[in-house]
Amino acid sequence: MSLLLSLLRAPVMTATTLALFSISSMASEQPPREPPSFQELDKNGDRLLTKEELRGPLLDDFGRLDLDKSGALTEDELPAPPSHPQKRS
Repeated sequence: MSLLLSLLRAPVMTATTLALFSISSMASEQPPREPPSFQELDKNGDRLLTKEELRGPLLDDFGRLDLDKSGALTEDELPAPPSHPQKRS
């Protein structure tokens, strides 16, 4: 009887471990975050975004986005936020 239990232990433990990893990876799947609004990015509330208020892609593309070369971005100069397709069940 103990030989049978020993033979079954490894496959059962392997299957259990794989199941737990699967469940863990599914639980960490979160819907995409919405990008921050202009108001959230505008830290000082002056309705302009300066380089000091930005990071990531907006900061990287600052020169291209600053159409009037004023050194600040207005809400009209920002591209529309990407839309995320709704996940179907």
